Amino acid sequence: MILHQERYLDYIQKKGVGKNDRVASSPKSYLSYLRSVAQLLGRDITPDLLRTAQDIERVALALEGQRKPRTVRNYKSAMRQYAAMTQESGL
Repeated sequence: MILHQERYLDYIQKKGVGKNDRVASSPKSYLSYLRSVAQLLGRDITPDLLRTAQDIERVALALEGQRKPRTVRNYKSAMRQYAAMTQESGL
């Protein structure tokens, strides 16, 4: 589960994620990345889990070896947006 999922989707769209997409939907991909992270960790995505750059690095380290490096980079991109949303929204 992704806590504040709708707020996250609105946030990344306002930040321009997916603005130039022609085929795939980047916002939906970002949600999919976060769902995958939650599943791999066995935890919900919450502001307490992803608030700072250190949180993102900690989670990324836990995912290393479970997915290819490029996939982990995609996960990190989605996690950075989530952390930015939590900070900007004061969650």
